[in-house]
Parts: sequence; C-alpha cells; structure tokens
Amino acid sequence: MPAPATTKSREAIYAALAAADGPLTAAQIRMAFKKKIRPGIATVYRAVNAGVRDGILKEVALGGVGGDAAMRFEPADRGHHHHFVCTGCEKVVDIDGCPGHMDALVPDGCRLTGHDITLRGLCEVCA
Repeated sequence: MPAPATTKSREAIYAALAAADGPLTAAQIRMAFKKKIRPGIATVYRAVNAGVRDGILKEVALGGVGGDAAMRFEPADRGHHHHFVCTGCEKVVDIDGCPGHMDALVPDGCRLTGHDITLRGLCEVCA
C-alpha cells in the first residue's frame, strides 16, 4: 500500500491533534493555529477526511455534547480508550484504560462487538 499523500497543512493538522488531550472538532483544530497561519475550515475538513480514509485519524461521535453534535477527530494510534466531557465548557479529555467486562451487560442472545463510554461532568476549570 502506498504511503498516504501529505502536505505541510495536513502534517500541521495531524500534529495539532496529536498534541491535544482529547478529540477535537474541525473548528477546534483550526483554532489551534496562530491567526497568521490558521488554515481555512475547508482545508481542515479535507485533511481530517483524508486522515480518516488513510487510517491515520478516527472519528469520535459523542452524541451531541452540550448541543454540539459536531464530529470530533483524534489520532488512530491511541488505542482503546474512553472520554470525559465537561458539560460546562464542552472540553473533551481522553480517559486511559477501560473497565472491561462489558459482556455481562449484553442481553441474552446478543453479541458484543464494541463499546464506547463517555463520562460527563465538570472539568477542573468549570468545577
């Protein structure tokens, strides 16, 4: 498989996501840049869509955090983890680890193929 095509903008966008504490929306990714070098929102969307397609990034749907139903993105190499969402400022932070043993919660006759856990509360700033 050939290496994914990359540009300086994409590399900078991927680096911004790698430096983040949790998944970001396209608008949050864009705002992570200094004003003079801030990419346009279309550039950000092209980059994250290419990253998802190429397996570098993954989409994170948090089910309308605080009314924000925007898709979020994070590096695909972070492994299995969950998220904490601040209901005050809508900041999303990765939670390392997993409680596991979700099979016990699955109804009889069903088969578990994956799970996502989102904890909600107030971050240290909003608390």
